[in-house]
Amino acid sequence: MEVKEEVLDILHRVWAKLQGLPEANSLEIGAFFILLLFVATFLMLIVLSCIHCCCCGKPKYQAARIQPV
Repeated sequence: MEVKEEVLDILHRVWAKLQGLPEANSLEIGAFFILLLFVATFLMLIVLSCIHCCCCGKPKYQAARIQPV
């Protein structure tokens, strides 16, 4: 249960920061958007890699078929 409490604590702190964002100074808003951009980029790269690896249907390391002479 320790991990669950830590995750809930982090989510609670993030929620408190989001609620205070309208009164934040420009540096905090800029840092928040940079962090948001990083997370969005990370998630987009995960989705793209999943689409590329799972949905292409072509195995990456397929053994070469050698025809007898």
